[in-house]
Amino acid sequence: MLTGVAVAVMGVAGMAEGVVTISSSGATPADIQVAVDDFRAALGGVNNGAAAGSQGSGRREINWDGVPDSFSSPNALPGDFFNVNSPRGLVMSTAGTGFLVSADAANPTATPTRFTDLNPGHAGRFTPFSEQRIFTAAGSTVLDIRFFVPGTNTPATVLGFGAVFLDVGFDGVTFFQMYDANDAPVGGVAAPTSVNGGLSFIGMVRDTAEVARVRIVTGTQALDTVGTAGDYVAMDDFIYGEPVPAPGVGGAIALGMLAMGRRRRVG
Repeated sequence: MLTGVAVAVMGVAGMAEGVVTISSSGATPADIQVAVDDFRAALGGVNNGAAAGSQGSGRREINWDGVPDSFSSPNALPGDFFNVNSPRGLVMSTAGTGFLVSADAANPTATPTRFTDLNPGHAGRFTPFSEQRIFTAAGSTVLDIRFFVPGTNTPATVLGFGAVFLDVGFDGVTFFQMYDANDAPVGGVAAPTSVNGGLSFIGMVRDTAEVARVRIVTGTQALDTVGTAGDYVAMDDFIYGEPVPAPGVGGAIALGMLAMGRRRRVG
């Protein structure tokens, strides 16, 4: 049984029945640890790390801390970093200017940590779940995630998705929505607010691997906005089910291989 967190079966507009939602918030990483661990258990299996190819079951995790200085603030993170450089089957896009991972304390350019390089007002605002680096889209509060068989261009789907959000101050403005391979919504949830400088976790798991895309909205202001009041929200760990070939992809690949074999035999 899942314990210590809010758990519900969702059945409202835009959300299919059978979706398990896990959420929690608090002042420290320890306050949401039970929710994170219960979400991992709900996905099942082990953390498959950066193993190329679909492992069939288990999960993938991104905590940003292994991103090198060359792809951390003030440098941009490529949207496909976690499918090319560190193959975990996740590719991001945004209408903004790109993606940023915060500098760590030992970075060679002495860039301030926790995105105070973007806005001095962020000082003391964000508490990482996993030290030290955190993450944001630049120039936008919206990003999209698509899943692929890790290390390939083959579209994939996952059982569910979860994320840690930092300093959620307004109700209903930080959330994610999941979509299937036909871009139909299959579940969405808003992050609970936390105390100033606190952390929030939300995760959703389906009983079948049909999540092909996730749209995330973080607060009301992009973190590189200066001089504007609003809710500035950063992100930390992403946790999601093992990417498996999207419905129809496996059959298409098999048919293609069969056709190639027939052509070879005829030739």
